[in-house]
This record gives sequence, C-alpha cells and structure tokens, in this order.
Amino acid sequence: MEELKHIDEGFIQELNKIANNRIEYWDLRCGLLTGTILDFTDQKSKEISSYSVNESAIRTFLNGGWGFLVLKDLKRKTIKKGFNNAIKLARLTESMTKNKFKMKERDPLIKDFKISSKKKLEDISIEEKIKLVKNHEKTASEYSSDIKNTRTLYTDGQSNSLFLNTYGSLVHQEYSTLRIFNLVFAQKNGILQRAVNSVGGLGGFEIANTDKARNLSSKTAEEVIHLLDAKSPTGGKFTVIMDPKLTGNSHAIRA
Repeated sequence: MEELKHIDEGFIQELNKIANNRIEYWDLRCGLLTGTILDFTDQKSKEISSYSVNESAIRTFLNGGWGFLVLKDLKRKTIKKGFNNAIKLARLTESMTKNKFKMKERDPLIKDFKISSKKKLEDISIEEKIKLVKNHEKTASEYSSDIKNTRTLYTDGQSNSLFLNTYGSLVHQEYSTLRIFNLVFAQKNGILQRAVNSVGGLGGFEIANTDKARNLSSKTAEEVIHLLDAKSPTGGKFTVIMDPKLTGNSHAIRA
C-alpha cells in the first residue's frame, strides 16, 4: 500500500480542480502487481522470474466523448500530466461525436476489499517455491517408466489497487493468487497420451500446501498411465453427463 499512499483526499481535490468546468466525469485506477513465474520441463528450469508492474488508467468523459489513457507510473506528477492529456482527448472526441449524451450521477462507493492469506507470498522465499516445483516434477517423472515428458508451471501474484472517481468513490482492493499447473505425457506400444491438472485460487502459499495441491503431480501421472490402457469408445449417439469443471463444452460439441 506504500506506493499508493500519496493518492489521498488532497490528491483527489487536485484532480477535481483540474477537471472543473472542462469535463463531466473522470475516474482513475491505480495498481501495483507483483508476482513469480516458475516453469520447469522434464525437471529442468525453463523460466524463473519475478515481476513488478505499476499501472494507472484514466478515463474522462464530456457530453458523449471519452478520453482514455494508460500510464506505467504511479507518481503524482505523471498522473496529473496524464490526467490533463485524458481531458484533452475527451474534449476532442466530444467535438467529433454526433451522439451527445450525459452520464447519470451515482452515489459514491467507499469500500475496502481485502482477502487475507494464511501464508503471505512475500514471506515465502524463491528457493522454497522452486523446491515445490522440483518435487512435483520428480514425483511425476518417477511415477512410471512409461512417462516421457513432464511440465510444472507455478505462478503467483499480489495485487494492490485503488479506484476513485468524480462522485467521491474510493475503492481499495488487495488480494493474492496462486496456481500450479501440471502436464504429463506418457507413451506405450506406439500410443501417446497426456493428462493435465491444476490447482489455484485466491489466497497465499497455503494453497500449495493443501492435499489437492500436494497430490497434483501424482494424480496427473496416474491418470496418464491409465489412459495408455484405455479402450476406444464405441461409436454412436449417446446421452452424456459432462464434468462440471469443464468449461469449454463447445469444442467437444463441434468435434
């Protein structure tokens, strides 16, 4: 939250002063996103990286005309300069649009949304995260001699953002996410199969310590070995019950 502390009531008043009599509406989104990406294939690292992204987005409106501007900076000076440019864009598009309209004023929304973590990501070393991925790779690779290739992808991220607008809205949101993806290929008697599983959600490193997460690679390896001995389905028209975790039903329907 330290990077967003300067976006306070005083700064909001400055923006309102700049916008006064020039536009009808404005809003500002500011955020800081940090995270880690670990990608291993066949027990070898393909990517080990961390990132930190600062972004702010400004929208301005005047009588049917919109201005949009995205900045890779959270400094007051940069935001104020971008704010002036966004106002110019709104006034320019307003002068060119034929469909003039007004925005209906809304009540301000003042909220603080925060999802707490049992194990904060910033308290977990990169070494511990790498160890986790290596263990999944080792488990999958050693499950059977029929397993030919493995891949484990670990990603996590922490988001801290603010939203404010003309009407006095001030919304703060803070949360973290974590996901582990596991892919295994196996081959026997000329038959190649693959299995994929993943776990993830909102929260901290505790997501990686659940039973489902711990058993992820062994489950994927077990599934792909079973698929090697699976029999081809009988052709024809059947009524089926789809797995509710599958969202891409249209692909199967088109096939």
